[in-house]
Amino acid sequence: GGGGGGGGRQFSSSSARGVGNVVFDNGPFWQFQGIIAGLNFVGFLISVATGSHVHLDLLGTGAFAAASLPQLLQTGDTLTRIKLSAAAVFTWGTKLAGFLFARALKTGNDARLEETLSTTTGTAGFWIISALWGIVCSLPYTLGTTSSSPGNPLTLKIGTTMYVVGLMTETLADLQKSAFKAANPGKFCNVGLWSISQHPNFFGNLLLWSGIFIMNADSLVEHVASDADLWTKVLSYKRVVIALLGPWFMWNLFSGQANGTITNTVALAEAKYGDDPLFQKYVQEVPKILPNPFLKN
Repeated sequence: GGGGGGGGRQFSSSSARGVGNVVFDNGPFWQFQGIIAGLNFVGFLISVATGSHVHLDLLGTGAFAAASLPQLLQTGDTLTRIKLSAAAVFTWGTKLAGFLFARALKTGNDARLEETLSTTTGTAGFWIISALWGIVCSLPYTLGTTSSSPGNPLTLKIGTTMYVVGLMTETLADLQKSAFKAANPGKFCNVGLWSISQHPNFFGNLLLWSGIFIMNADSLVEHVASDADLWTKVLSYKRVVIALLGPWFMWNLFSGQANGTITNTVALAEAKYGDDPLFQKYVQEVPKILPNPFLKN
């Protein structure tokens, strides 16, 4: 088929997926966004009706898992790259939503969100941000689902490895903190991964989403003629740049939380543990997100 025309807008159904020519079909992208928006809207309605905090992460994070199901369950010759990244998103979303839901059932209301969720405007703001997080954070995956390219076997392996290490880091960090809190009520967690990073769970999350980006990055480049002008060649990378917004957004979100500019997490920790000289030493010496494995305790 004449894939060069149409000003690069080569969106088409899967029947038109050529071998040499990468075809982009935005259908799966919009399907994912629809599920994210729908589940966050349901979350908003439950919040307004009940005032409960229990369902926040179950729906906010669980939406990722639900929205990746169509690609995961699709029959026929779905690309390995798409199946693998759908499985990656589903596994992470299910694991984290389940962990946070179990924690919410134990702790009840989240002190960090008490003020925000006390008004309808604040509640709407919370769920809008939750939906935006779902849409922007998942860009490395959702843009990947639009491409007919099988991707690069090497970057697929590198990305998958990064994802697995990131998922293990996030999971281990959460389990270590849970175990520590159960054994040492009222103390701040500074053991295991928490001894080399103040937020190792954030680091794991950044690593796994960067892995999903690397899995899909190669497939996001549009194939252009070798004699195409420079601007056309530059624009052929536009989806790669847009996908990078995911990890960039997550880094800013986590940095803001770690610095106390986005949520009141830092102020709450200071109020709780501020009198402990060990806590002051920990805050000063341990990096906020990127772990330093050479720290001496």
